[in-house]
Amino acid sequence: FIHLMICRLASSIVHSSLLLLTPWSHPTTRLCRPNASIHRMLSGTSLLTGNFPLEESSSAAPKQQPKHKPEATMSSPPSLKPYIETLIAGERRLTSVETYDAFSTILAGADEIQVGCLLTLLRARGETPEEIAGMVRAMNAACNAVRLPDGVRALDIVGTGGDGADTINISTASVVLAAACGCTVAKAGNRSVSSACGSADVLEALGVRADLKPADVVRCVEQCGIAFMFAPVNHPAMRFVAPVRKRLGVRTCFNILGPMTNAAGAQRAVIGVFGEHLVPLMAGALKEVGRVDHAVVIHGVGLDEISPLGPATILEIKNVAPEGEPRVYETKEFMFDPLDVGIERCKVEDLRGGGPEENAEEFRKVLLGGDEMNAKRDSICLNAGVGCYVYGLTDTIEEGVALAKKTLQSGKATEVLKTWIESSQEIAAASSSSS
Repeated sequence: FIHLMICRLASSIVHSSLLLLTPWSHPTTRLCRPNASIHRMLSGTSLLTGNFPLEESSSAAPKQQPKHKPEATMSSPPSLKPYIETLIAGERRLTSVETYDAFSTILAGADEIQVGCLLTLLRARGETPEEIAGMVRAMNAACNAVRLPDGVRALDIVGTGGDGADTINISTASVVLAAACGCTVAKAGNRSVSSACGSADVLEALGVRADLKPADVVRCVEQCGIAFMFAPVNHPAMRFVAPVRKRLGVRTCFNILGPMTNAAGAQRAVIGVFGEHLVPLMAGALKEVGRVDHAVVIHGVGLDEISPLGPATILEIKNVAPEGEPRVYETKEFMFDPLDVGIERCKVEDLRGGGPEENAEEFRKVLLGGDEMNAKRDSICLNAGVGCYVYGLTDTIEEGVALAKKTLQSGKATEVLKTWIESSQEIAAASSSSS
């Protein structure tokens, strides 16, 4: 069945020329070994145009990223066949170096059929942390990086999407509150694919310029302590993958790579995932890549973030090595229940949003000062509170949530949003007039 599926998918991919960009998600399945006919299928060429109980452990930081990077040419695109053959044989998985090389080839413009086959095989076998780490390194190497000044510690609160809940933009509102608490924020995101309104959509509806160039993102962070990094600007090589993903029509590893490929290299991260099985996978990849100093991977009750719906599974990784030495991570997995910080349960309907205009209005409401609380305001306090903890403003998540609630009720988050809107527009206008 898997063999037949791959053949049919591969034969249809080649007809696509759409250039779309989508965020990231990933379930895991198994694969029977395909028969020899799939090998024959690989001979064709078609050049692309166009989110427990307490456990603790320690792990050392990973090896350095490979220094070589395959390049595609119009006459002879690099082949993914060796990596496909390895996965078909089924005797071992790809190494981090192999996936780095394979995905560097993909991001340079590889054969569509081979890309579709490789993504399908990886999905069917279930990606490993080492494989994901190689993919992340390849995307980091290919991205238009945002180079914040030395010593700037940045936070991102981001989710994989894919939970299908169509809530308000909780993580995006949470970064505004986190910035109001004192965190420096470099938020990564994109337009909507799996929801009614993506982070870029709601920010644009609010008046924030979401499409700043990397140098302008730096200026925005310096002026107001928060900025947005738009995926098509920072990861333009994704245009080579978009037609294949569109034709496949199923989740692939690319659905979970975005939250781990922050273009500013944010050292502090709160990453929500849509499936609990992704928690150890993504935490393991983060440790293998070794760019973060303190991060948590979270799965809530049916959501890719903490919410009053119920307890959340959290896997925390923290660098415990002295400054200047190779990172060594302490790992801790635990459950966090909003009831423990006095936040009552809610229903998913209490968190529902809509399109960009409706979500923008809800965004303004949840950031308003005042003592009145509801499920949406509770949710952004929870996520911003975890961000404050990861960033180092507080010693515990509980203290972080208390800080976030106090800051929210003071009205400071609304002031930060207003400053962000004005600064991003001024920076974009100045950049446009000088170019």
